[in-house]
Amino acid sequence: MVFLILGVAVFFSIHFIPSTPIRASIVTSLGENRFKGLFSLVAALGLGLIIYGLSEAEFSPLWAPPVWGRTLLISIMPIVVILWVAAELPNNIKRFVRHPMLVAMIIWGMGHLIANGDLATTILFVSFVLFSVFNIISVNERGNYEPPAPVGAGKDILTIMLGLVIYALLYYFHGAFTGMPLL
Repeated sequence: MVFLILGVAVFFSIHFIPSTPIRASIVTSLGENRFKGLFSLVAALGLGLIIYGLSEAEFSPLWAPPVWGRTLLISIMPIVVILWVAAELPNNIKRFVRHPMLVAMIIWGMGHLIANGDLATTILFVSFVLFSVFNIISVNERGNYEPPAPVGAGKDILTIMLGLVIYALLYYFHGAFTGMPLL
């Protein structure tokens, strides 16, 4: 459990920096590219610690998940993956969902909290949900938001289709990278 908690601390600590004035001073001293490289390295280290920590954590049940939790999770995950893809590509989804990545992380985390009921996954998913809520509030407080310009429907179709393909791959290979097969 120590590696999981350390990974969560490292991963989210580095992700808080861009929303603080510390980022500007680090970029000034290191340069933009070195900052991005260091950010990526520390984030990858945190993610690695999370994955290792989760794989090594003893199962400590906190509650009995509802029998419908897994079905709910499987049914909402296509929306989550489409929102993840929408955050990175030009599309009209971003005109209606201001923070597609963060909203996806909240849905992903809440869905996994319902479907699981152990201490390790609770630490992981609560961390992601709280971080995402904090970031949405933080970004919204900065103001000056202008929705993206409309794009052709083809971009939306591409976003949705790519999201569904990635979802299918994640579903199929879920057991290989999480130890929890879905098939």
